[in-house]
Amino acid sequence: MRRQQAVEKAWILSNPVNSFVVKEVEELSITQASRLVNLIKEGCETAYIARYRGDVHGGLPPERIRKAIDAYFDAVDLNKKVGAAITSMTTKIADPNEKKIVTERLLHCEDTDEVAEITNEFSTGTRRTKAKIARDFGLEPHAQDILAGKFVDFKHCLSGDLKEISLVKEHLKICLADMINRDPEVRKMALKICKLEEKCHIQISANLSRDASKNKEQLDKKGLLKKYESYIGHTWWADSIKDHTVSALNRGSEEGVISWKADLNIHNAQKMHPFNKKIADSKMRDFFQIAFNYSINTYFIPMVERGVKRYLTRRSECRSIQIFGQNVEQLFSQQGVRSKYVIALDPGKVVKAAFLEPSGSVIFMDEFPIKGSIFDKRGIELLKNWSSKTNGKNIVFAIGNGSNTHNTQTAVSRMIENKEFPKGIDVCFCIVPEHGASKYSCTTAAREEFGDEAEIKQISAVSIGRRLIDPMSEYVKIEPQHLGKGQYQLSVDDKLLKEKLVAVVRDRVSLIGADLNMASKSLLQSICGLNTSTATEIVKYREKHGRFRSRNELKRVKGIGEITFQQCAGFLTVTRPEASGEPPSKRMKLEIDVPRWSPFDETMLHPDDYEAAIKLLKKLGVDISDISGLSQVVSPKLSVEEQKIMDLLVSKPQLKPPPMLMKKVRVMKDLSPGQRYTGTVSNKTDFGLFVDIGVERDGLVHISNYRSRNVPGRKPENVDELQIPTVGEQIEVMIENIQGDRISLKPV
Repeated sequence: MRRQQAVEKAWILSNPVNSFVVKEVEELSITQASRLVNLIKEGCETAYIARYRGDVHGGLPPERIRKAIDAYFDAVDLNKKVGAAITSMTTKIADPNEKKIVTERLLHCEDTDEVAEITNEFSTGTRRTKAKIARDFGLEPHAQDILAGKFVDFKHCLSGDLKEISLVKEHLKICLADMINRDPEVRKMALKICKLEEKCHIQISANLSRDASKNKEQLDKKGLLKKYESYIGHTWWADSIKDHTVSALNRGSEEGVISWKADLNIHNAQKMHPFNKKIADSKMRDFFQIAFNYSINTYFIPMVERGVKRYLTRRSECRSIQIFGQNVEQLFSQQGVRSKYVIALDPGKVVKAAFLEPSGSVIFMDEFPIKGSIFDKRGIELLKNWSSKTNGKNIVFAIGNGSNTHNTQTAVSRMIENKEFPKGIDVCFCIVPEHGASKYSCTTAAREEFGDEAEIKQISAVSIGRRLIDPMSEYVKIEPQHLGKGQYQLSVDDKLLKEKLVAVVRDRVSLIGADLNMASKSLLQSICGLNTSTATEIVKYREKHGRFRSRNELKRVKGIGEITFQQCAGFLTVTRPEASGEPPSKRMKLEIDVPRWSPFDETMLHPDDYEAAIKLLKKLGVDISDISGLSQVVSPKLSVEEQKIMDLLVSKPQLKPPPMLMKKVRVMKDLSPGQRYTGTVSNKTDFGLFVDIGVERDGLVHISNYRSRNVPGRKPENVDELQIPTVGEQIEVMIENIQGDRISLKPV
């Protein structure tokens, strides 16, 4: 990961590292940022800092801590690139004054875009630009005189290479325009405009790409023109365009349908330009104006337009990652179904099936065809046979929500309706998100888990079934970009951004927590402070010695020292040893002085805070063995630190599992406006909620339905400011209208 690879070299930038953190996270003071930087240097991760080091940052949420950490590593990268640029460029520049100017400007850089601009500006490569040709003609001193308000006689610029006044004017214009654009104040203003820090009317427009215009018929067959019809030919202002719109434009561009750009007209550019009021010699004013306009059109406007597009793209990617994190937290927080046997079905023309114990262990895997909405005879007999092997326990079918899911649901519903399962057994089905299941089945991790003999296609069914039994443990195996939660995260292709998605999952897993004795290697390695190596050692330790009896026993695991323990301990819970029913013989291999279990080991309280928690319990008159009832205790006024401990001692309720269904499956053709249904939120974005109401497609509740209900007297910026349902919640909706395969819903 990036944070493991980055090493802060000697700091050379003019601005201190903590100033970069404060710039991105305004809530922090310089002192707080400095203390936070020290924690980052020690290797502390987002989840640990967010939950247990509020004394440093004042209670910032994980998203802001992560932003601060990203700002720190961005600054470290910048410092490194500036050092490399100074070494590379100053060895090629002969003029001492120019060398000094370049160094000073690089040392004052605030992002890598500035470094790139300066590097290109002072490049001494072999590329013969018009400006370089003009400088080679020796026109730079004359351009400097014009900028200094002096008169320049064009005749004095004539030479063996420039024998005509018209050539002198043309090359001097280019040289002067280039010098104007290289001015530090011009660059500073351009960067402000690019980051929308200066009010400037920049328009964003989207049109069919050149290739799409030639292949309309082919794109229409694929449904791509319809997919992006609401964007083609439209315009937005850069300072008000929504992040999800930018993400959609980028997706359309990746699919070859849309070409989008930022437009800054020359009038607005002239008004914003620092040289707008520059005074030239009275005899040079017309020439200066020509060069000034040339500089704006040739250099300034293209530079700003590229920068704005780049800024909007980065901002939209950050927002996509943030939305992804929020949705993943809800997905991972869903309660598992552990009281039933599970028959998992991965729909398709051939249905992949897996029969699982309530614990998730695989009993059988198989596959069979489906014709329309009826399983073939062998498939029906197979499912009936599996259902007879549950020792009287109930069964739930976990059906993936992908291709052909509706027919599969109908086939299962018909079997339930026809009472084809053993008497006395309750059989129902539910819909499980299958994003990434097929991709996981092809991974090395899946091969390690199921062996080389397992049928790859059938592994996906096991993944779907286990998502119902233990959601977080199974979802954590899937690459983040394939989880299907958020807005346009598949467009986040950059390696660094993919690492950020992984970091988000890591934070969310840690903050939810895991049972040290139940967590798989995949889950453990996603916990704050742990990695593949330490997770493997924990599993080996369990296999050799049996269950952990306390958090402190973690310190006996190879590779877990004080720092690692400090990072991970609070996120790993240990239930009361007596509750496991494990025979004592398995513990005989360990020394007698096994660290004692504490009731706090079952909570999210960090071991560092155990003593403070004991004092709090005494203040509240609660016995340590009775902390499960803390939520019912009416507490006196608590200090900030005491309230933090109280919050960590009280367990957070999980979201309900997906609804269990037995009735006849709905179809879209049966829907009509005005009908009401209970649906499950499958995804949340800045433009609305996708809701599964049990038909072939999810419906959309547009965000405007919630804007009108929330935050009176003020228009909220995004979904974070609205009190709206989250992923996994069940809500009442009414069908507003149906257009083709699009279902518009409104909350009831």
